[in-house]
Amino acid sequence: MRKQGLWNLSFAITSVLLLLIAAIPGKAGAADQALCKIQGTVADSEGHAIQGASVRLQRGSGSLVRETVSDAAGHFLIAAPAADYVLRIQRTKFRESLQPVELSVKTPGTLSVVLSRSNAPVAESKPRAQLQFSDTTDFTVAGITDYTAAGGHGSDVNLRTSEALAKDTHRLAGEASQPNAYDKAANREQLLRERDQLRVSLESSDRADLHRALGDVSEELNDPLSAVHEYERAAQLNPDEANYFAWAAELLAHRAIQAAVEVFRKGIASYPQSERMRAGLGAALYASGLYVQAAKQVCAASDLNPHDVTPYLFLGKMVQASPQPLPCSEERLARLLRDHPENAWANYYLALALWKRAGLADKAVAEREERLLRNSLDIDPKLAEAYLQLGIIHVGLGDTEAAVRDYENASKADPDLAEAHFRLGQVYKVLNEPENAHQEFKDYERIEKTKAAALEQERRESQQFVVVFKDQKPVR
Repeated sequence: MRKQGLWNLSFAITSVLLLLIAAIPGKAGAADQALCKIQGTVADSEGHAIQGASVRLQRGSGSLVRETVSDAAGHFLIAAPAADYVLRIQRTKFRESLQPVELSVKTPGTLSVVLSRSNAPVAESKPRAQLQFSDTTDFTVAGITDYTAAGGHGSDVNLRTSEALAKDTHRLAGEASQPNAYDKAANREQLLRERDQLRVSLESSDRADLHRALGDVSEELNDPLSAVHEYERAAQLNPDEANYFAWAAELLAHRAIQAAVEVFRKGIASYPQSERMRAGLGAALYASGLYVQAAKQVCAASDLNPHDVTPYLFLGKMVQASPQPLPCSEERLARLLRDHPENAWANYYLALALWKRAGLADKAVAEREERLLRNSLDIDPKLAEAYLQLGIIHVGLGDTEAAVRDYENASKADPDLAEAHFRLGQVYKVLNEPENAHQEFKDYERIEKTKAAALEQERRESQQFVVVFKDQKPVR
């Protein structure tokens, strides 16, 4: 979460700077000067501002162009090239709003968006005639079990990475926004009322939007089995990109990995230009242990909309966990750095991609790796992972003195970075400093034990779907 927070803050600052630069004559290129702005406010039906609403500017195909969130006053601002778009506004417990918008250089766009509560009845537009849902899925979700029954692929690092990617994918569906500001008991009572109201509404009108809203509420009530069935029904009634994605993301979040792969593939067949669908498929393939295929899907997602940072985030996490180079990762991360040279994580992830491919075998590449890592630390002196990687490089070069400094800096930047203590202990052993080595190994074991206990508790509180495929009997 700390990484994601730093990444979001860095890109938020970058977005503001780009908008400011675009407004200064003579300081931007032709492409920047052609950017058009759309701004507006998001409020509920009583006129109260809605903070934290996801505002996504999309092409008609569903691919993301720009995204932001509404501030405390409900205000948002997005800049993009002149064209016709769809503006998708989402917030937990509210119905999403889809607004066709035309961005023009001459006329800045201004919108006042009102979101209705998820239990408020609204008229639903029928799906386009050419869209048909294929109900010939090869699986059914038969129940749930403890998450501790979940299997994994590869090392524990890869398993943790697949879990992080699954959470990131679930957030893209729009259900993981910040909760409203009231206590948990009151929140649960409100959710129960919303669930009952939605069920009553469904008795008289079997609508996709009602099933989707009921799925959202069920997930928040910690009833994922009901949620996934509601998302599936929503996709059957209205097989649009959002319903496909919500269904697949829910399956992946609860470790129904092969089922998630199937639904993501069905979604891509209908929406080949949906970048988040391809990023989600990449996350599901990674959880399956198909790391090369996963990377290719995420690279394809980044190609659909190079301005969206989400696929690069997925790819960077894959590179960080992978013991070997991943196809297309170096090229795509280099593109990210070209677009955002001021971003610490962009520098760090490209350095890792280079290291996985060449290590220290190529002197010029090794020098570039070190330069990128130092760039990342100039931007963010608290980026502990960059210090750690510098230490690894210096150990490879035989400079143990520099490696000790790097590992110590990594531990100062993030005292809970266990690997820094372990590697520092190894260096102290080489330097014949057994007491220092013993202390570092002791710190490493303490941190790992604490993290393992926290992760085990988190997994015990999670639930995994029991999926039965055709010609397969349920597991007893």
